[in-house]
Amino acid sequence: MINIEELYNKFVIKLQESFLTVGSKKRIQLMLHYIDIGPSDVLLDVGGNTGKITEVYARDCKEIVILEPKHALVEYGRTYRPHIKFIEGGVENIPLPSEHFDRVVASASFHHFPNQDKGLEEMKRVLKPDGKMSIVEIDPNTGRGKRLKICERILHTGAKFYEPLELKKKMEDHGLEVLSVKYTSLGYFLTAVKEPGPGKSQAKEAPTATGPNVFET
Repeated sequence: MINIEELYNKFVIKLQESFLTVGSKKRIQLMLHYIDIGPSDVLLDVGGNTGKITEVYARDCKEIVILEPKHALVEYGRTYRPHIKFIEGGVENIPLPSEHFDRVVASASFHHFPNQDKGLEEMKRVLKPDGKMSIVEIDPNTGRGKRLKICERILHTGAKFYEPLELKKKMEDHGLEVLSVKYTSLGYFLTAVKEPGPGKSQAKEAPTATGPNVFET
């Protein structure tokens, strides 16, 4: 018997993936450049959708795990990308062990977290002591950010956006040390680690001198 709902979900997801493909080359280049991934790394992509982008920028790591709250996306990913481990669940209660991942990434998903503070705590919990967390977001004050905010408001998604320095402060309030804030044409990248213990410090990455108009390319 044909499952109409399943066919519809697959059609919608394939359509969504076709939209993701538009401009994906630039996004993947930026991810490869700003997210330092090694062959021994275990990576968690929070809100990684079907894994279409993740499987490319993280292709050289040891293991890819995607945490995705939408059942249909998880089932699709498991079917078409069996080399990736998909976990169905929310970031506020990650069903994975503590200090397990070398890299934890949230690419254009943080603004959708229902509870962003709890989400940061959980992402920090599963990050190894020497691991790195990367959050990729869009500045709401740019033209791209303003347009996205309007779309999210129309769709009633409850999305909440932060300016780069606002998100940096929020991450620091949760015991994370922000190593760098990088501005790009598609958004900004924040890279952070767990705050070191007494008498220890992390080496800061060289800052990138840019202005808000960088986003408008």
